[in-house]
Amino acid sequence: MQVRRFFKTLVTAIINDNVTDSAAMMAYYAVMALFPMVVFVGSLSLLVLPEATVLQGVGMASEALPPSVRQILVERVDSLVKANSAGFAIVGAVVALWGASRGVVGLTTALGTIYTKPETRSWVRRQLIAIGMTFAVAILVVLALSLLVIGPTVGHWALGRFGLGDTFDMVWSVGRWVGAGVLVMFVWALVYKYLPNTDAPLHIFTPGAVIGVLAWLGLSALFGVYLSHFNSYEATYGTLGGAIIFLLWLWLSNVVLLIGAEINDVLADIRAPHSEAAAKLADTREVEGSHEAAAKAAKLADAAHDNAVVPPSPPPSDVHLH
Repeated sequence: MQVRRFFKTLVTAIINDNVTDSAAMMAYYAVMALFPMVVFVGSLSLLVLPEATVLQGVGMASEALPPSVRQILVERVDSLVKANSAGFAIVGAVVALWGASRGVVGLTTALGTIYTKPETRSWVRRQLIAIGMTFAVAILVVLALSLLVIGPTVGHWALGRFGLGDTFDMVWSVGRWVGAGVLVMFVWALVYKYLPNTDAPLHIFTPGAVIGVLAWLGLSALFGVYLSHFNSYEATYGTLGGAIIFLLWLWLSNVVLLIGAEINDVLADIRAPHSEAAAKLADTREVEGSHEAAAKAAKLADAAHDNAVVPPSPPPSDVHLH
C-alpha cells in the first residue's frame, strides 16, 4: 500500500506543481547562467591548474552529454583557454559569478514551489545564498579537476610501495567515474538542502539525488542515441538546430532534477510521522493524521460539495382528481 501511495502521490505532485513548466523556466535561466558558470569555473581553474588538465577534465565530464551539447561546451571552454590571462581571469570570474548565480535563483523558486515552503528570507539573503552556492559548486569542480593531476601521481606512489603500481591504472579508470557520480550527488544534495526555505538536515545520498543522477545519466545517453538516429532539428531549424537541441537537453535535465526533489518531498510526507528529519521537510498539509491534512481534506470535501451538480427536480405530474 505504501508503494502504491508513493507513486500515486508522486504523479499527482508532478502534475500539480507544474514540473514541466518550471523546468522550462529553469532552462531559460540556465541558458543565461550556464556559460557564465563555465567562464567562472574555467577562470578559477586556470589560476591554479595547467590548461591541459582543464581541457582533460572538461573532456571527461562531457562524455556523459549528447554529442551536440558536448560540442557547444567544449568549444566554449577551448576559446576561454585561448583567451586566458590574469586580468581576464579575475575580472571575468567576478562578472561571471553574478551571472551564473541567476540560474540558482530560478532553481530556488522552483524548489520552493515543490516543497511548498513559504519564502520568509529577505531578497538580500536569497542572493547571498545563490552566490554562495555558485561559488561552492565552482570550488568543488576545481578540486575535482585537481584530483586528475594529483590522483595518478599519489596513487602510483602509494600502491607502488606494495608492488601494485600496475593495478592502480585499472582502479583509477573506474574510480574516477564513481567519484564523479558521488560529486554530482553531493551537489544535488546541497541544492535540495540550502536553496528551498527548509530546516531539513543535509543528506548526501537522498533517494531523490541518487535516482535523479542515475536518471539524468540514462536520459542523456538515450537522448544522444535518439539524436544519432532521428536528428531532424538542423533540417527544421537550420543553423539554430544545435541551439534547439541544447535547449531541449537543458529542459529534460531540469525535469529530472525537479522530479528528484519531488521524490524527496513525497517520501518526507509519508515518513513525517516517524522521522523528525522528514517532518522538517514535509508539507504538513500532506502528512497523514495531521491537523493540517484534516483541514485540507475538509476544505476539498466542501469544495466538491459546492461544485456538485444538483439534479433538476422532476416536473410536477399532471394529476386530475375526478
